[in-house]
Amino acid sequence: MQKKTSMEEESNYWISISDLMSGILIIFILLFIYKMLDYQGEIEKQKDLQSELTKTKQMVIELSNTRMKIIALLKEEFEKEHLDIVIDANTGAIKLKEGILYDTGKSLIKEDGKVFLQRFMPIYLRILLENEEIKKELGEIIIEGHTDDVNTYIYNLKLSQDRAFNVVSYLMSSEFSYMNKSELEKFLTANGKSFSNLVYNSRGEIDRESSRRVEFKFKLKEEETLLKIKKQLEEGVVNNG
Repeated sequence: MQKKTSMEEESNYWISISDLMSGILIIFILLFIYKMLDYQGEIEKQKDLQSELTKTKQMVIELSNTRMKIIALLKEEFEKEHLDIVIDANTGAIKLKEGILYDTGKSLIKEDGKVFLQRFMPIYLRILLENEEIKKELGEIIIEGHTDDVNTYIYNLKLSQDRAFNVVSYLMSSEFSYMNKSELEKFLTANGKSFSNLVYNSRGEIDRESSRRVEFKFKLKEEETLLKIKKQLEEGVVNNG
């Protein structure tokens, strides 16, 4: 009888161990399933990030192609009109030295400067505003004043702002003949940068003559936003990779 009881207790013991091991096994299986589902979720998340990154890259490429197209058209048209204008090959920015539009230290546009703008701006605006394919991608046309580092920041900020403003003021005045000024108003802005973007020569010294300039720039719609999104997506892919 004692032996029978001992065998029953031993049998119950192994049943309990078996139940415990089964329970542990089930927990491991559930953890494994959870991890697999989590892993699948990460894979799907990575796929979604890659897909969004691919789309954003394509949009950035399209905008870049539009910018290159604008630059090519501007170069072509300026050459036809024998206008010696240097266009930044990457951004499309056009930098006019101070002497073209103003006397040193002045913000009023010279008569020669007005004559120049009457030749230059119709070409510039024709490419940006009268080409519907380009116009639908256009965000802003920016007139930007820059100075050298002589005198204070505030003095030069006012000078650079006045210069940029006076270009815009002239373009919107009756002196400048352009039929589509109502459209131009939607895009045209003026900024003064003081000496925040100085130009340096090959020796690393400030080139004050080149620093005194007015820049004509254009910005495409959503360009900065897309570049930021692209960077964030790339960082997300790297961090989750």
